[in-house]
Order: sequence, then C-alpha cells, then structure tokens
Amino acid sequence: MTNWDRGQWGEGVATRFLQRKRYDVLARNWRFGRDEIDIVADDNGVLVFVEVKTRSSASGIGAYGAARATRKKRALCRARNAFLQTRAEYAQTYRLDVIEVLTPKFTNRADKIVHFENVGFAG
Repeated sequence: MTNWDRGQWGEGVATRFLQRKRYDVLARNWRFGRDEIDIVADDNGVLVFVEVKTRSSASGIGAYGAARATRKKRALCRARNAFLQTRAEYAQTYRLDVIEVLTPKFTNRADKIVHFENVGFAG
C-alpha cells in the first residue's frame, strides 16, 4: 500500500468515525487550486474543516504537526476561505479539527482514532 493509498484509507476511516458521531459530511478532498481540505463536515450548524493524519507509529499521535505547521495552516486557511465563499451560511461558525488514525504497517485495521476538536486556525 502506498502512502497515498494509506492516506485515502485513513480519510475513509475518519469519515465513518464522524458519521457515527452524527456529523453531516459535506465533502472529502475539497480542493482550491493546490490547497486541499481532507473532510468538510457540519456539526450541528458548525462547519468543521478536518485534517486527517494516518500514522503507523503511536509515537506521532497527539503531535498533529501537519495541521500546526505554518505552511500547512496557510494552505488550510486559503482553502477554508474559498469554501466559505461558496457557503455563506457558515461564515461565522467554523473550526479546524484533526483526526489521527493509527494503523499498523501493512494492515487495513485502525487500532486507534484520536479526534482533536477546535485546534485553531491562523489567519
């Protein structure tokens, strides 16, 4: 399984996880130019932009570094702003969440799913 395949699999796990929590998943892999949001969902009227990290090592769980890195945050903000232009009803109520999926290498089994809510946006 390639890293891209593993990432897509992890996004599927995260999507089903959110649906079980009663989120309405509006989009997956929403793109604006080169910027992408892994999952866009509605949580009782709050628009949630979700960055998904699929990891094969527990040592990275909790770091959610990609969503905190300055360049990644700028890209998420650009994509968020573009999405908000298409969904004016959400303009005031949104947040960024990170979901980390832990899976052993060479398997399609999620050992752990960690959901960090409202980790914040820069810009």
